[in-house]
Amino acid sequence: MDYPIALALEDFVPVIFGTAGFALLSQTAPTPAARRAGFTGAMLIGAGGISKCVWKLGYAAGAGDWKLFEQALFPLMAAGAALLAWALAVTVRRGRRTRAWPFALALGLCAAGSILAGSLNPLFVAATLGVTAISVLGAIVAARYQQWWAVSLYVLGLVLVMGLVPLRGSDSHHTVAFQWLEQGINTSAQAALLAAAWLTLRVVRRPVLVGASR
Repeated sequence: MDYPIALALEDFVPVIFGTAGFALLSQTAPTPAARRAGFTGAMLIGAGGISKCVWKLGYAAGAGDWKLFEQALFPLMAAGAALLAWALAVTVRRGRRTRAWPFALALGLCAAGSILAGSLNPLFVAATLGVTAISVLGAIVAARYQQWWAVSLYVLGLVLVMGLVPLRGSDSHHTVAFQWLEQGINTSAQAALLAAAWLTLRVVRRPVLVGASR
Protein backbone atom coordinates (compact mmCIF):
# COMPACT_ATOMS: atom_id res chain seq x y z
CA MET A 1 0.00 0.00 0.00
CA ASP A 2 1.23 3.52 -0.85
CA TYR A 3 0.89 5.06 2.62
CA PRO A 4 0.32 8.85 2.23
CA ILE A 5 2.17 11.36 4.39
CA ALA A 6 -1.12 13.07 5.33
CA LEU A 7 -2.39 9.81 6.81
CA ALA A 8 0.86 9.35 8.74
CA LEU A 9 0.65 12.88 10.13
CA GLU A 10 -2.98 12.42 11.18
CA ASP A 11 -1.92 9.40 13.22
CA PHE A 12 -0.21 11.77 15.67
CA VAL A 13 -3.60 13.30 16.57
CA PRO A 14 -5.14 10.33 18.45
CA VAL A 15 -1.81 9.72 20.18
CA ILE A 16 -1.77 13.32 21.45
CA PHE A 17 -5.43 13.09 22.54
CA GLY A 18 -4.87 9.77 24.30
CA THR A 19 -1.66 10.87 26.02
CA ALA A 20 -3.30 14.05 27.28
CA GLY A 21 -6.27 12.04 28.57
CA PHE A 22 -4.03 9.57 30.39
CA ALA A 23 -2.00 12.43 31.89
CA LEU A 24 -5.18 14.06 33.21
CA LEU A 25 -6.36 10.78 34.67
CA SER A 26 -3.05 10.31 36.46
CA GLN A 27 -3.73 13.49 38.42
CA THR A 28 -6.87 12.04 40.00
CA ALA A 29 -4.65 9.88 42.23
CA PRO A 30 -4.81 10.99 45.87
CA THR A 31 -1.12 10.58 46.72
CA PRO A 32 1.96 12.26 45.19
CA ALA A 33 3.65 8.89 44.56
CA ALA A 34 0.63 7.57 42.67
CA ARG A 35 0.33 10.77 40.67
CA ARG A 36 4.00 10.60 39.68
CA ALA A 37 3.73 6.93 38.73
CA GLY A 38 0.55 7.54 36.78
CA PHE A 39 2.01 10.50 34.91
CA THR A 40 5.13 8.50 34.07
CA GLY A 41 2.86 5.75 32.79
CA ALA A 42 0.94 8.21 30.63
CA MET A 43 4.19 9.49 29.14
CA LEU A 44 5.38 5.95 28.40
CA ILE A 45 2.11 5.16 26.62
CA GLY A 46 2.48 8.38 24.66
CA ALA A 47 6.11 7.59 23.81
CA GLY A 48 5.03 4.23 22.43
CA GLY A 49 2.38 5.84 20.28
CA ILE A 50 4.72 8.57 19.03
CA SER A 51 7.34 5.94 18.19
CA LYS A 52 4.83 4.08 16.02
CA CYS A 53 3.81 7.36 14.37
CA VAL A 54 7.45 8.17 13.56
CA TRP A 55 7.77 4.75 11.93
CA LYS A 56 4.67 5.41 9.82
CA LEU A 57 5.88 8.87 8.84
CA GLY A 58 9.29 7.54 7.85
CA TYR A 59 7.67 4.79 5.81
CA ALA A 60 5.29 7.24 4.09
CA ALA A 61 8.14 9.63 3.30
CA GLY A 62 10.19 6.84 1.77
CA ALA A 63 12.88 7.09 4.43
CA GLY A 64 12.88 3.36 5.10
CA ASP A 65 11.25 0.80 7.34
CA TRP A 66 12.36 1.72 10.87
CA LYS A 67 11.30 -1.49 12.60
CA LEU A 68 12.67 -0.49 15.99
CA PHE A 69 10.24 2.43 16.20
CA GLU A 70 7.34 0.19 15.22
CA GLN A 71 8.27 -2.52 17.72
CA ALA A 72 8.63 -0.06 20.62
CA LEU A 73 4.86 0.52 20.73
CA PHE A 74 3.67 -2.44 22.79
CA PRO A 75 6.56 -2.67 25.31
CA LEU A 76 6.24 1.03 26.14
CA MET A 77 2.46 0.92 26.17
CA ALA A 78 2.34 -2.15 28.39
CA ALA A 79 4.78 -0.65 30.91
CA GLY A 80 2.93 2.66 30.94
CA ALA A 81 -0.46 1.01 31.30
CA ALA A 82 0.76 -0.99 34.30
CA LEU A 83 1.92 2.19 36.06
CA LEU A 84 -1.21 4.19 35.28
CA ALA A 85 -3.55 1.31 36.14
CA TRP A 86 -1.86 1.03 39.55
CA ALA A 87 -2.25 4.79 40.11
CA LEU A 88 -5.95 4.61 39.25
CA ALA A 89 -6.36 1.59 41.51
CA VAL A 90 -5.04 3.81 44.31
CA THR A 91 -7.66 6.39 43.32
CA VAL A 92 -10.45 3.81 43.38
CA ARG A 93 -9.28 2.64 46.82
CA ARG A 94 -9.31 6.26 48.06
CA GLY A 95 -5.59 6.30 48.82
CA ARG A 96 -5.54 3.11 50.86
CA ARG A 97 -2.48 0.94 50.47
CA THR A 98 -2.54 -0.68 47.04
CA ARG A 99 0.19 -3.18 46.32
CA ALA A 100 2.09 -2.60 43.10
CA TRP A 101 3.56 -6.08 42.77
CA PRO A 102 0.55 -7.69 41.00
CA PHE A 103 0.82 -5.06 38.24
CA ALA A 104 4.60 -5.52 38.01
CA LEU A 105 4.23 -9.31 38.02
CA ALA A 106 1.68 -9.25 35.19
CA LEU A 107 3.95 -6.99 33.13
CA GLY A 108 7.00 -9.14 33.88
CA LEU A 109 5.25 -12.36 32.89
CA CYS A 110 4.10 -10.85 29.59
CA ALA A 111 7.59 -9.50 28.90
CA ALA A 112 9.09 -12.90 29.64
CA GLY A 113 6.49 -14.54 27.41
CA SER A 114 7.41 -12.21 24.56
CA ILE A 115 11.11 -12.98 24.97
CA LEU A 116 10.56 -16.74 25.12
CA ALA A 117 8.12 -16.75 22.21
CA GLY A 118 10.15 -14.31 20.13
CA SER A 119 6.94 -12.37 19.58
CA LEU A 120 5.40 -9.14 20.86
CA ASN A 121 1.96 -10.76 21.15
CA PRO A 122 2.09 -11.23 24.96
CA LEU A 123 3.01 -7.56 25.39
CA PHE A 124 0.27 -6.63 22.92
CA VAL A 125 -2.20 -8.45 25.18
CA ALA A 126 -0.78 -6.69 28.26
CA ALA A 127 -1.01 -3.28 26.57
CA THR A 128 -4.55 -3.87 25.33
CA LEU A 129 -5.85 -5.15 28.67
CA GLY A 130 -4.00 -2.41 30.54
CA VAL A 131 -5.44 0.43 28.47
CA THR A 132 -8.91 -1.11 28.73
CA ALA A 133 -8.51 -1.37 32.51
CA ILE A 134 -7.56 2.32 32.63
CA SER A 135 -10.84 3.32 30.98
CA VAL A 136 -12.81 1.02 33.27
CA LEU A 137 -11.11 2.41 36.38
CA GLY A 138 -11.64 5.94 35.12
CA ALA A 139 -15.33 5.19 34.64
CA ILE A 140 -15.56 3.80 38.19
CA VAL A 141 -14.04 7.00 39.58
CA ALA A 142 -16.39 9.15 37.50
CA ALA A 143 -19.42 7.09 38.56
CA ARG A 144 -18.47 7.54 42.22
CA TYR A 145 -18.93 11.27 41.73
CA GLN A 146 -22.03 10.74 39.55
CA GLN A 147 -20.30 12.25 36.52
CA TRP A 148 -22.39 10.28 34.06
CA TRP A 149 -21.25 12.23 31.00
CA ALA A 150 -17.71 11.04 31.67
CA VAL A 151 -18.89 7.45 32.20
CA SER A 152 -20.73 7.58 28.87
CA LEU A 153 -17.63 8.90 27.11
CA TYR A 154 -15.45 6.14 28.58
CA VAL A 155 -17.95 3.58 27.30
CA LEU A 156 -18.11 5.28 23.90
CA GLY A 157 -14.32 5.24 23.62
CA LEU A 158 -14.17 1.54 24.44
CA VAL A 159 -16.93 0.71 21.96
CA LEU A 160 -15.15 2.63 19.20
CA VAL A 161 -11.81 0.92 19.92
CA MET A 162 -13.45 -2.51 20.01
CA GLY A 163 -15.15 -1.67 16.73
CA LEU A 164 -11.72 -1.46 15.12
CA VAL A 165 -11.11 -5.17 15.70
CA PRO A 166 -13.46 -6.51 12.98
CA LEU A 167 -12.38 -3.72 10.63
CA ARG A 168 -8.76 -4.83 10.85
CA GLY A 169 -9.81 -8.29 9.74
CA SER A 170 -11.46 -6.95 6.60
CA ASP A 171 -10.06 -7.67 3.14
CA SER A 172 -10.05 -3.91 2.55
CA HIS A 173 -7.89 -3.21 5.59
CA HIS A 174 -4.82 -2.34 3.55
CA THR A 175 -6.53 0.24 1.33
CA VAL A 176 -5.92 3.94 1.99
CA ALA A 177 -9.66 4.65 2.33
CA PHE A 178 -10.01 1.97 4.99
CA GLN A 179 -6.96 3.29 6.83
CA TRP A 180 -8.55 6.74 6.93
CA LEU A 181 -11.74 5.19 8.32
CA GLU A 182 -9.83 3.33 11.03
CA GLN A 183 -7.80 6.37 12.03
CA GLY A 184 -10.95 8.50 12.13
CA ILE A 185 -12.56 6.03 14.51
CA ASN A 186 -9.43 5.88 16.65
CA THR A 187 -9.20 9.67 16.77
CA SER A 188 -12.83 9.86 17.90
CA ALA A 189 -12.18 7.22 20.57
CA GLN A 190 -9.19 9.09 21.98
CA ALA A 191 -11.07 12.41 21.88
CA ALA A 192 -13.82 10.75 23.94
CA LEU A 193 -11.20 9.52 26.42
CA LEU A 194 -9.66 12.99 26.68
CA ALA A 195 -13.05 14.61 27.34
CA ALA A 196 -13.95 11.91 29.89
CA ALA A 197 -10.62 12.33 31.69
CA TRP A 198 -11.03 16.10 31.86
CA LEU A 199 -14.55 15.76 33.31
CA THR A 200 -13.30 13.16 35.78
CA LEU A 201 -10.38 15.26 37.01
CA ARG A 202 -12.60 18.32 37.34
CA VAL A 203 -15.16 16.52 39.49
CA VAL A 204 -12.49 14.80 41.60
CA ARG A 205 -10.79 18.10 42.37
CA ARG A 206 -13.99 20.02 43.03
CA PRO A 207 -14.35 19.05 46.74
CA VAL A 208 -10.70 20.02 47.36
CA LEU A 209 -11.20 23.41 45.75
CA VAL A 210 -14.41 24.06 47.73
CA GLY A 211 -12.72 23.09 50.98
CA ALA A 212 -9.74 25.29 50.24
CA SER A 213 -11.92 28.33 49.61
CA ARG A 214 -13.48 28.29 53.07
